[in-house]
Amino acid sequence: MDARRGDTRIQPGWWTTIFIVVVALLFWLVGQFFNGSFRSYVPVTLTSDRAGLVMETDAKVKMRGVQVGRVGAISGDNQPVRLKLEIDPGAIKNIPANVKARIEATTVFGAKYVELVYPSDPSATRLSSGAVLASQNVTTEVNTVFQNLVGVINQVDPAKLNGVLSALAEGVRGQGERIGEATTGANQVIQVLNSRSSTIRSDWRALKGFSDTYSAAAQNILQVLSAAATTSTTITHQQKDFNSLLLNLSGFAQSGVNTIGPNKDNLIHSINVLRPTADLVMKYNPELTCVVQGAKVAIDTGLPYYMGGGNGKSLIVDAALLLGDDPYRYPQNLPINAAKGGPGGKPGCGSLPDVAKNFPVRQLITNTGYGDGVDWRPNPGIGFPGWSNYFPFTKGIPEPPRIRYPGGPAPGPVPGTAGFAGPGPYGAPEYGPGGVPLFPGVPPALPNPGQPPAP
Repeated sequence: MDARRGDTRIQPGWWTTIFIVVVALLFWLVGQFFNGSFRSYVPVTLTSDRAGLVMETDAKVKMRGVQVGRVGAISGDNQPVRLKLEIDPGAIKNIPANVKARIEATTVFGAKYVELVYPSDPSATRLSSGAVLASQNVTTEVNTVFQNLVGVINQVDPAKLNGVLSALAEGVRGQGERIGEATTGANQVIQVLNSRSSTIRSDWRALKGFSDTYSAAAQNILQVLSAAATTSTTITHQQKDFNSLLLNLSGFAQSGVNTIGPNKDNLIHSINVLRPTADLVMKYNPELTCVVQGAKVAIDTGLPYYMGGGNGKSLIVDAALLLGDDPYRYPQNLPINAAKGGPGGKPGCGSLPDVAKNFPVRQLITNTGYGDGVDWRPNPGIGFPGWSNYFPFTKGIPEPPRIRYPGGPAPGPVPGTAGFAGPGPYGAPEYGPGGVPLFPGVPPALPNPGQPPAP
């Protein structure tokens, strides 16, 4: 080539330089791709009390065993520490915002990694950039145990430790049998306690309620104790008067013993004699109460004022001459012992205590057998078709009362009318000889229909 024309070729030395630069650039690119320097990620911060001895950068971040990111950086040499987590953008959409995290180890001596714990109730929102998670726990590795143990051993004097161990060995030498018995006894006690573990748990729960109750009443208890202290102080200051009171009470008690002692048999006999009367009063205590309350109502309403004439000098009396009752007939009118009436066969109060509020006045219907078939006349204003004279005993020669009664039942309501629903005339016998019903609708006769009803 002509020397006047410029030589544009690259010198071989430059080709070597270019080749070396290209190879180095390729190695750097491969390394960066391998380290993930060119990949995108979502930064998340994890805080923990400690990270462990073998937690390093580039540690894996897993969820359900699948890697979803890596640890980008660790800051804070002392507790607590902060770990920068780089989460893959493709996996962030599957991680809820309320996800939990903890630092785990693959093996006892293995490196640590971050485990994301999927919550039982996942949030609808997803984990976002800049979120801060708190680690639940950090697995303790053997390295940490050894480090702590070495720290403890460094603080112990070997000579003193040797002395302590020698004394301990000397103390337990020859005591193996006793130690075995104690261990066996402790095992038996623990077995008994295990069988009663449910009872012990219940007792602990009950103890909580007991303590809560006394905690709520603590102020009142303190006030009671304070009042008791005041009372004890008062008794201490008044001990002479208190001693005198005790002596007087002792003398009074002795006098009572001397008085009641000789008459104890008479007192017991009096109480035994009084018991039937007390039982009777107890039986009729509702009536007695009603009478007293009725008297109180009468006094409050001014009834004694009108009965007494209103001037304190006169008395209003309403007297009337009543006709005699129906003549006694045998055996229809035989009296019945132990007659019963009132609510449930027991004595009742009737219209007391306030008759004005319980009108009309209620009568006590008993089973005394008065009349023929009923104990209370539905129409007591109607007499009977007869004539009686109860005054012949006033003659010079007294004579018995004279009664003229043609017989037959006393007049009463017509059957089927208001106030009477029986099948026959009022007071008429319902059964003939042999217990044969005399009227339609009469129920079959009971055994011995002629006998009075049982009480």
